[in-house]
Amino acid sequence: MNNRIKAGIPAILAIASLVVTSSATQAAEIDFSCMEYRVWGKNHVSDRYREFDVVLENRCPGPANWSMCIERMDPHTNKVLETHTPSGRVLPEKKARVNLQLKRGSNEWVFRDRFQEFYVNIGYSVNGAPSVQCYARQCEEKKKGLRARIRANEKAWEQTYNKINSLIAEECPDSGWDQTTRKECEREIREAQQAQIELYDENDVLLREQIAAVDPLRCQAWSGELTDP
Repeated sequence: MNNRIKAGIPAILAIASLVVTSSATQAAEIDFSCMEYRVWGKNHVSDRYREFDVVLENRCPGPANWSMCIERMDPHTNKVLETHTPSGRVLPEKKARVNLQLKRGSNEWVFRDRFQEFYVNIGYSVNGAPSVQCYARQCEEKKKGLRARIRANEKAWEQTYNKINSLIAEECPDSGWDQTTRKECEREIREAQQAQIELYDENDVLLREQIAAVDPLRCQAWSGELTDP
């Protein structure tokens, strides 16, 4: 079974930890650890979006019903843009697939623009429609402080980036003739700010690692890559 959600990517392969959501009675009777899912990033196909597949595999002895909560997120405000709730039934030793397309975060130029992110959670049942929880808002509340620090770091980074460009425009005029001198002037300005740029980059990596460590069973967000790395 294939489900396609056009929301708005092929890049990175990753395996998600399983979060099972079901009624207390059914959970006591059935172990759904035999249901597995993976999030696959496909090969690059467009500058406008990234594409992912959420692939379910039934390794259980019998068929299972499934329901997903997939929440697309704005990469700059970290607010839920849209919630998708695909569902279906998958037979033993078979797979089901849900396809997602994630747009760029902005249609205009944005410093370090990113593709949309998404959260996914899946519920299972044997009989009837399974219940499934959506965690994005809870997770973003937990990440709120780190998100603010990332934005502050990016704001200072952008200010330095604009300062470099302004200095190049002022101090390295382009006469159209002496390109060697202009390139040397530009190189000197960039090198003077390189240590600060590297610090912003290191801070960004560290903060995003800390975000990834926030409740990884429920709060892993997928995609969100830079549109122009």
